[in-house]
Amino acid sequence: RMENSHIGELDHSMVKRQGFIRDHWLTFGVGIVIFKYFPFFNYYFGVKVFGTSMWCYTMWTGLNRFIARTCRRNEYMAAQKTAADVMSGEDKIVNSMRRFANDAKCVEYLGTFKEDTEAKIGQYRAALASKMQAELSERALKQLQSIVAFEAGMGAAMQELVVVEAAASFKDKYPTDKAIQDKAFAWAVKSLSGATTTAVDCPVTSHFQAAFQSVQGVDFLTIKGNPKGTLPERVAFAQQAKDIEFKQTFMVTAAEAKEVKDLAGKAKSGDSYDFSKLPAEAAARLDGLYASINAKVGFAMPDLKPKPIPLTADSAANAYIEQVNAQLVKAAETLKQARLSAFVSSF
Repeated sequence: RMENSHIGELDHSMVKRQGFIRDHWLTFGVGIVIFKYFPFFNYYFGVKVFGTSMWCYTMWTGLNRFIARTCRRNEYMAAQKTAADVMSGEDKIVNSMRRFANDAKCVEYLGTFKEDTEAKIGQYRAALASKMQAELSERALKQLQSIVAFEAGMGAAMQELVVVEAAASFKDKYPTDKAIQDKAFAWAVKSLSGATTTAVDCPVTSHFQAAFQSVQGVDFLTIKGNPKGTLPERVAFAQQAKDIEFKQTFMVTAAEAKEVKDLAGKAKSGDSYDFSKLPAEAAARLDGLYASINAKVGFAMPDLKPKPIPLTADSAANAYIEQVNAQLVKAAETLKQARLSAFVSSF
């Protein structure tokens, strides 16, 4: 690209005379014609001396022009490269100077650093409290919606369960109850004879009516459930199983409360708690109970885990960053200690 460039280059071919070979040999021809009439200008001088001299002059002129053109091109390319290096260096110098363009404002910024930081921290605390309040409200609302959906599902499942258990109880009772078999036979004979039958005559209808009447006004949480007993006992068994599932899903069980108390007793240190004394397995179990119990009661746990600042290439700055990271770790431990202390104190 640089060899083909002509910007700023003097093109000598535009000003030099063209056809120098023609001019040389035209001079030779005219000289021979003129000087052949002079004494001592014989064939030897004209052809050997004058002709050879003109040939050497022609070759020297052509070689001189070729060397001059090559030298001018190389000098021009070197000048272009030098100019490009100079411009690149100037650009780098300007870019380096731009990095320090705002250094004069550092003192001005440091003058208001404390006030700006206090204002930002206040805004951050207010925003954090608003966010935690919104998350808590959203979590509680979702938990209440889950409870409503669970209860609605229980009601729908109960209606279906009554029908299914009534049918199951009839299937279990029919092979062993002679009265039902005789009644079914009598109803079938009566139907085949063309006589009019009523719901009382049909053993299936009678069984379902009696079963539905038996569950009216019954408190399924007080009677003992039995998967093979009467319809109320069957429904009570299923209802009590659903009730246990509801308590395990949305309520803190006695086993969980006891486990939290046992772990808190191991971490007891005077009037406070020192959770660093707990083994790794016990500490992980306590964190799991904290998460699961708060999820059951619909409490949103804020994520306030500080992230460490990455190190830089400056060793002096790295020493300060390591101190800040150590303070962040200490603050996280203090926050965890306060959080777990408040959690175990509620049991």
